[in-house]
This record gives sequence, C-alpha cells and structure tokens, in this order.
Amino acid sequence: MQDNPSIIDVNEQNIQQVLEASRQIPVLFDFWASWCQPCQQMAPLLEKLANEYQGKLVLARVNADEQQAIASQFGVRSLPSLKLVYQGQLVNELDGAQTEGALRQWLAPVLDPDAAEKEQEEGFLEQIRMAISAGHGDQAEQALRQTLEQQPDKHAFRALLVEFLLGEGRLDEAQSVLAEIAEDVEELRPFRARFALLEKVQGNGESLTELAQRIQNQPQPEDLHAYGLRAAAAGQFEAGLEALLTLLRDHPDYQDGAARAALLQVFDCLPKGDPLASQYRRRMFTYLY
Repeated sequence: MQDNPSIIDVNEQNIQQVLEASRQIPVLFDFWASWCQPCQQMAPLLEKLANEYQGKLVLARVNADEQQAIASQFGVRSLPSLKLVYQGQLVNELDGAQTEGALRQWLAPVLDPDAAEKEQEEGFLEQIRMAISAGHGDQAEQALRQTLEQQPDKHAFRALLVEFLLGEGRLDEAQSVLAEIAEDVEELRPFRARFALLEKVQGNGESLTELAQRIQNQPQPEDLHAYGLRAAAAGQFEAGLEALLTLLRDHPDYQDGAARAALLQVFDCLPKGDPLASQYRRRMFTYLY
C-alpha cells in the first residue's frame, strides 16, 4: 500500500477491504503488468486523476501477473484493463490505452453526474440549434416539446423553444410556453423582459422598415427611441441597441434620460453574460461618464 490513500496496490490480503470501500466511494481497478508498455504510459495519467479526485475516487492498482486470481475474478483478458466499481457493483469497464480526455469522459457519469448531464444537455441544445439553422424547425420544435413534457424543469430547453417561437412570429404560443413556469428562473428572465417590452411598444402602427428609413435619412430623437425599442422587441437587438446608443450620444437629455432607461430595458432582454450586452454597456457608460 502506498503513502497516498487514494492509490492502493491490491493483493489477496486487501481485496475484500477495497471492495467494501467501494460501497462508499468509487474504486478504479487498474490491471497492469511490468511488460505492458501501454500500462506504463497510462499509469501517470491514472495517478494524476487519483490525486485530482482525492476523496472522490480510489485508484486500486492490480499487477495482473502477480494477482492472477483477482484478474480472473474480474474477467481480465487483455492489458491494460480498467474496471470501475461503485457501491459494490461493477459499473463500467474499459480496455486498452486511453487518453486523459477519454478517461475523464468515462469517469464523469459516476464522479460528476451533474457535469455529465449538463454536457449532454448542451449537446442536445446544439443539435436543436443546428436543426433550426438548417431549416428543420418543425422537427426541432417537436423534439423540444416532447422533452419538456417529460422534464418540464429543463429551463434551457424551454428558453430555446420560446426563442424559436418568437423568431417565427408565434407570440401567443411563445407566451403560453413561458407562462407554464410561474417561478422566476434565470434562463427565462430575458424572455419575460422581452414580453414586457413587446407590451410597451404595442399599438404603434408604423413598421420597423418605415422607422429604419426615417432614422437613416434624418434621425429624430423620438424615431431613434421608437426604433430602438421596436427592433429589440422583434429580436433585432444589435440594431435596437445601436439606435438607442445614438439617441444617448446625440440627445442625452431626451425625455429626462429615456435613452438610458431604454438601454437598460433592452439589456434585461439579453441572457446573462451575453457579449452584446457587455459591449453596449461599456459604450453606454462611455457616453454617460
């Protein structure tokens, strides 16, 4: 047994103790041999992971030549061979030399299930976005709705569905999907702010195209203000922010600081950490101070 409690050399005398420990903490059995070059190459990676996950993982090293009975008990047929045991059960196994990235990915579902689930969700969302971009919006919408039926608390999925419906101009459906969640959650907050903005600009009969032409030819403060809010409500955030920033720069006193108030309202419609919001916040503060 080594000095590091997270790395153990296994033999007939301590195998039952190690298996008993696996009921509390995952144990990674590493079957190796001195003649096995891939085993020697992978050993430092396994030790690195054992040190990094100290308290969450035990590395149990088994010399397959010296401990043939244990190797046979685990069904080892080639080297290197990894067996992950948790709660007294074999939960996963892997044969052959592995990279550090592959080992981390293999261990993640047991050592960090939350991170593994998040990575899986992000992959699903990326597939949905790609489907929408490729013109397969109907299939993407169906996949999102089916997932939300089974897991209504997946707020990132709901946010993407609301974003898609808004982009399609299906405002009532988007609002209905949003209203299914009453509590205030971060992923949905920008869309609640966006609907508040939509309510604020409703009733203006002019089209965005007409407003855009006016601010291009001879921008008046009321047109910049109206266009900025209307464009942002329609999802054209950069165009809206640019108009409002122009209003702040050229007419800072318009309606007692209406430009600043409008900019802040549009920022609320963007997700937390959105680079567009960060960029325009910096420019806003430059004009203010």
